[in-house]
Amino acid sequence: MKEHSLHNETALPRNLAMQINAERMSAASRYMDEMISKGFEPFFCGNAAFHLLARCRRCGRCCKEERTIAVSIEDCGRIARHLGKSRKKFIAEFTRAHELSSSRVGNARMLKKAMDSPCPFYDQDLPGCSIHEVKPQVCSAALYLTKMNLLLCKENRRFSVFPNCPADIEMREQLIAWRSSPKNDPAGPQSPSQIEGPSIDMDVYLFLLRLKGMEIYYGEETASRLARMIGLPKTPGDDEIRPIARLFVQRLLMDDDAEEMLQLQP
Repeated sequence: MKEHSLHNETALPRNLAMQINAERMSAASRYMDEMISKGFEPFFCGNAAFHLLARCRRCGRCCKEERTIAVSIEDCGRIARHLGKSRKKFIAEFTRAHELSSSRVGNARMLKKAMDSPCPFYDQDLPGCSIHEVKPQVCSAALYLTKMNLLLCKENRRFSVFPNCPADIEMREQLIAWRSSPKNDPAGPQSPSQIEGPSIDMDVYLFLLRLKGMEIYYGEETASRLARMIGLPKTPGDDEIRPIARLFVQRLLMDDDAEEMLQLQP
């Protein structure tokens, strides 16, 4: 049963890759380079992979500990529709002016919340976010693909560890298991021969992982434009890209400096 599931899963990115227009991908890659410099690699793709592999446990720690939460106009519209409100009413009821000037943040705003209080959408009875499916983009990007974390990774030349996050703890335990015995773990990453077909260039898979990273970092609208540029009708779903995330992590684990760069403590 596991072998069947694994076979179906590895077929997903290959099917996606076959739909991509190679010439358009080259143009889209240059556009992506302007948005996120390649100087952030392997940390941009790596953190995108971690985002896909980590499973949020909805413990509510982020909801309770973040001092401020920024929301874009797109966030406001999406959350408002989810709540059955007009965007104007949502903005008036739940947001306030951003702390930074509009010349720096455009029309972004902040969620109203008292100092040292949780996010207004935190529900301790769930527990966690009551609008998890439509939460603000900054929340979707946390913890791995925030601007601050990318800057720290680039500066320190290693991936960050989030010791208070249950999802990060579990994922790192899995990485240690993969590094110790990758061939014996049926849930572990696939070898390149399992995911790559002879007609598929590895760059195509890396492009798809970067595209998913763009969606996490910039939002669905930006990523959808990039997807259409290369001939895809929409940005691939998380489950479609997760096998590529596993492959990317496997390549990182094979590096001689993996333990230090990934901060793995067996």
